[in-house]
Amino acid sequence: MKKFILNLIPTLTITLAALCAIYDDFFSLIFGFIFVFFLPIVALVAFFSIIYSCCVAYKWRKAILSLHIINITLILILIIPSSEPIAIEMEKNYEDNRDDIFNLSHYAQKAINDSCCLNIEYDFFHPYNNKMPDSAECVLIGLNDTEQQHINRLIRKADCKGIRITKESVHILYKRVGFGAYSYEIPLSNNYKSSWENHKNKISEYSKIEYNDTVLFVYESGAIGSDNFVGKDEYLEQRAL
Repeated sequence: MKKFILNLIPTLTITLAALCAIYDDFFSLIFGFIFVFFLPIVALVAFFSIIYSCCVAYKWRKAILSLHIINITLILILIIPSSEPIAIEMEKNYEDNRDDIFNLSHYAQKAINDSCCLNIEYDFFHPYNNKMPDSAECVLIGLNDTEQQHINRLIRKADCKGIRITKESVHILYKRVGFGAYSYEIPLSNNYKSSWENHKNKISEYSKIEYNDTVLFVYESGAIGSDNFVGKDEYLEQRAL
């Protein structure tokens, strides 16, 4: 039993770390900060545990070896890059839900007072990112409960995670990866074409993909990290074919 426990602890720790990293980069960062001094040691112990479990017979040895196989599979999933750039995901989602995305944008703009801003984000699996206007803010921007609930339904219908309306454009949040966010950015309904063009020119070339005249795919890194849109060059090469 002692041998089983000594092999289980480091092996299970690696499993937890790998699952956190696959689930969300944000969780992997938290896990890394907590175990920054321990993970290298745990990884080394887990490596020796593989060798030990292969060579020495003990109770529940097969369970530990099975867990090692799962860990190796999870690590391979992490280190082998996805063959499909996220921009292709965004394009597929946009083409499948184009009408719903624009319905969401138009309804949300009409629901709030002119020149007001709005930020709604809801993801059941990532509640730490959720944002909803409080009662005082709803009064200020002219948004009632019925309208807010309808916006939430439109967000889900568009297969997206949120909407942010600024004084320059509308951001429809497609998904978050760690601290970063991938969004569709489209012009405000009352925007002049020249205003939209000026706004597009302000956005870094490295963080945007101009899908068409009225839609940008945009990556925002958040608190830390680069604003580079990962996979942009590969996507544009595939699109040019």
